[in-house]
Parts: sequence; C-alpha cells; structure tokens
Amino acid sequence: MEKKTKTASGKWLLPLLARICLLSVLVMTWALTKTTEKDSSAFTPPPFEENAEQGEPKVPQELGYSLLDAEEYQVSVCGAPVVQDGEAVLYLTNPSSNEVWLKVRILDEDGQLLGESGILKPGEYVKSVSLSAVPKEDTAVQLKLMAYEPDTYYSAGAASLSTTLYAAAEENAGG
Repeated sequence: MEKKTKTASGKWLLPLLARICLLSVLVMTWALTKTTEKDSSAFTPPPFEENAEQGEPKVPQELGYSLLDAEEYQVSVCGAPVVQDGEAVLYLTNPSSNEVWLKVRILDEDGQLLGESGILKPGEYVKSVSLSAVPKEDTAVQLKLMAYEPDTYYSAGAASLSTTLYAAAEENAGG
C-alpha cells in the first residue's frame, strides 16, 4: 500500500486566511467610522443663561409675579409679562430650594417659538428673555417651563402657563 500525501491542501489555506483577515479589517473600519460619525439627532445641551443674576428679584406688583408649585420643583414667574425693548419681562426665578435647573420657552398660539431663556441654576433669576418676533399688540402666549436634572440634563418635568404677553409697555417705554 502506498501512502499519498497531498501537499496541495496547504496552498488554499493561506489565501483563505488572508481574505478573512482583510474582510475583518474592512468590517472593523466600517464599524468604527459608522459609530464616530456625528449623529444629527444627538442631544445638544441648552446653554446657561448669560444674564442670570443671583438672589430674589424685586418685581413690580402689576406684573403678577408669583410662585408656582410643580410638585417636583417650584418656579417664580410673571403671570402678566410685558414687552420692553424687544424682550419679554418675565423675572423667571429658580428658587434656591430647588434641586433642578430651569429654563422657559415663550410660544405663540400656533406653537411658534418667540423666545427662550438659557438654563438657570437654583438661586438664579433672569429679568427678561429676548424675542425673535416682537408682537405689536397683546398676544396670547404659552410659557413652557422645563426642568433638568443637574449635570445629566435628564428631564425633571415640564409645565405650561397660558397667559398674555402685553405689548402696550413697549409703546409706553419711550414716553
């Protein structure tokens, strides 16, 4: 009996392993570039309020400034905000007793954004919020108050307040 050895069987193994290696490198390269591409739907944290002031504001009584209790947090804001120099005077206040960050968005009746504040930390307030469109007459608006857990930006709840943004103050401001 004769033994036949096949030396040809080793010739196909090396090219096959080379192809598998090359394929693996291509798949890993694709996976790495796919995960490092910027996701357009990724969350972008809102900025902090540039005009934030420390403490409690002194607010004119006619603006209807009051404390609202949203159970998880409290917020003080004007219930009768006015337009003055292209801004909505709100005196948005994040009481120092809160453990959340707060911001406000001002929306018109159609849900269009008129203006928004930056984030306020506990113990801060902002007198007014810049408006992208200044109403020429009194306008029904919704103040959407949003709370965030510090550092994580997880939602700590939201509340809405329907009110009127009074434009008459703009006319009286010059006189």
